[in-house]
Amino acid sequence: MFLSVDLMVPSFICVFIYFLYDIVKNRKKTSFFRKIVFASFLVYLCVIWHLTIGRINIPPQAEYSGADIQLIPFYFMIDWAQMYQESGIDWFFWNSVKLTFYNVLLLIPFGAYLAVLWRTITFKQAVVLSFLASLTIESLQLVLSATGLIMVRTFDVDDLILNTLGGAVAFCVSAAVCRALGNKKAIQTKGF
Repeated sequence: MFLSVDLMVPSFICVFIYFLYDIVKNRKKTSFFRKIVFASFLVYLCVIWHLTIGRINIPPQAEYSGADIQLIPFYFMIDWAQMYQESGIDWFFWNSVKLTFYNVLLLIPFGAYLAVLWRTITFKQAVVLSFLASLTIESLQLVLSATGLIMVRTFDVDDLILNTLGGAVAFCVSAAVCRALGNKKAIQTKGF
């Protein structure tokens, strides 16, 4: 017998406590809007954990342990071609396309938060941070899967590429919006 623990609710409680603490402790140091944006960033990180890692098995389950690694870049395109040849445009094909699109979407908010919350970040730094965030997610999936703490998940180089792309595009769009609004202090775009 084992317990499968979802950390979503405890994470939200911790974010709420932090938010209240930040309001009381740093009342005059930062604006209330910035505090709300940062708290929403923390909630976003909790949601990312929930979507990519999910429930933790206590104790670890040997039957769930395993390491699935895909290191061929742009393999999702080969996958699409094979699915299309086998059965045309059916549910499985569109599900694969949808999951690929979700990998781009996953770090779009991350890129936007980088531009809004950290005002001196450059485009290159945003790309590196998006890549590191994606690498952290993929590495956690690999390690937790191998130990049986979560169901088997795949370490996929395509996820790294697509997640990083999503973060970089969002950073660019956020930089353009900040510039259009005339908030030059909101973002530094050296190297952009």
